[in-house]
Amino acid sequence: MSKLHYISHREIDFVKWDQTILNSKAPLVFAQSFYLNATSPGWDALIGENYKCVFPITSKTKHGINYLPQPHFTSQLGLFGDYTKEDLNFCIDYITKKYKLIEIELNHLCNHSTATKCTFVIKYKKSYSFNENTKRNISRAQNNGFKVEDVKGSDAMHLSQTYLIPFLKNELGLNEEAQSVFMILLKNAAEVNKLHTFKVINANGEVMAIGTFISNGKHTIFLKGTNFDKKENTGSMHLLVSHAIKYFEDKSETFDFAGGSLSAGLAGFYKGLGGEQVDYGYLNINNLPWYIKLFKK
Repeated sequence: MSKLHYISHREIDFVKWDQTILNSKAPLVFAQSFYLNATSPGWDALIGENYKCVFPITSKTKHGINYLPQPHFTSQLGLFGDYTKEDLNFCIDYITKKYKLIEIELNHLCNHSTATKCTFVIKYKKSYSFNENTKRNISRAQNNGFKVEDVKGSDAMHLSQTYLIPFLKNELGLNEEAQSVFMILLKNAAEVNKLHTFKVINANGEVMAIGTFISNGKHTIFLKGTNFDKKENTGSMHLLVSHAIKYFEDKSETFDFAGGSLSAGLAGFYKGLGGEQVDYGYLNINNLPWYIKLFKK
């Protein structure tokens, strides 16, 4: 019988939690406490004996209904650590009995889902290469006098507020809640020295692209980024992301483009930078009464 048990947020030992995540076969930044504290405040958990394995519970309540959604800016959660198939089944049984509505993504090692999504990753122990189109775009940016700069401290927060929040709002259609979560996430990551921000500037010092990355030394994600030379197609984003990939080459084991539901254009962009597709599970269960289902639609 599985030995996992429910732990409320205030009882979680974040140090032990993070050790379990970092020592697991899927040491994903999405599941670290600083990340969850931003994306799912007050999260609870199912935890095995002495934190041998852990499963974050990112529940919310709306209109009096408890449900289990995937937090903003998070691609994969689920069960982490040293666990058995029985442990995973216990977690799935627990949440399906407790929540009538479940819309969560499980990490790529959790073999239990109703559908699949994908991301693209570079595993640094394996060789990777940029395709010819990517190389041309990088050269185009360099020939236009573009260069990449590391952005530190309060400047990173200021530039993200200035350039990325409008991008989240106007191009991705994210609401104010999501925008607030994004800035809290950057703040939390910066406080534990896991936030990295790069910008591309032209010869006049104008910002042509900006990107934020979060890394725990094993897993690095491309959180969000945008560029301002889309019409001119002068390669600023290719230059920025290629710089980041090389920057983390000796600082991480995996570079994750943090996909999800990818457009063909984005998938091509990631593949061109050396990304390989990784599939992971999506658990979508709706056992709400029919009249609430109708209201939800």
